[in-house]
Amino acid sequence: MAGIKQIGTNRKDDQDKWLLKSIDTHLASPQRPARKGVFYPSALGSLCDRYLYNCYFGLVQEQEIDAVTKRVFDCGDYLGYRYQKYFERMGILVATESPVKSEMPPISGRLDFLIKHDQNSIYSVAVIELKSINQRGFKALLKPKDDHYIQIQLYLNLTGYEYGIVLYENKDDQKIKAFSVAKNEATWNTIKERCLKIMDMTEQPEKCTGLRYCPCRREK
Repeated sequence: MAGIKQIGTNRKDDQDKWLLKSIDTHLASPQRPARKGVFYPSALGSLCDRYLYNCYFGLVQEQEIDAVTKRVFDCGDYLGYRYQKYFERMGILVATESPVKSEMPPISGRLDFLIKHDQNSIYSVAVIELKSINQRGFKALLKPKDDHYIQIQLYLNLTGYEYGIVLYENKDDQKIKAFSVAKNEATWNTIKERCLKIMDMTEQPEKCTGLRYCPCRREK
């Protein structure tokens, strides 16, 4: 009996290090900088003019994406695939990954989903911005996060739709929150003014004015 018990017992550190290393090596890759001369909705959500300047003028440094970060990004991609299937089965999916563009200022992006929205006859179609968030952030949500609000306002104003929803899924327990957002032209005008201001700059802003996780803070 003692021999049988020993056979079925593994040490706590008895992991397959070859497989772990192989997966991480496969996933690690350099992150390509965004295209120069274009504003992207995700960057416009940043409070930092220095970061936005860097993005627009092609000064964002190429960075290595580690394996953990790549898995996080992939989870976000598969979240989108999952909700696409939900909306298809519900019979409300209109479009997914729809491109949105502005010539001046030059803005390029893709909205997550367009769905049929039948609760209010005014809003026959709604723009959906899908986000995942951890438990702590989810509990604190009483409205869309500011950068997500900016993103969905861009999509609403560039597509002409009047109504959007920022849909959050809790990473830890899959609970959801859905915040209504009406198109706001004043916000769009503010975004355009900021873009034009960045385009007219002849020098990079000296200081990072973003939040603690702003990419500017990682500059060497």
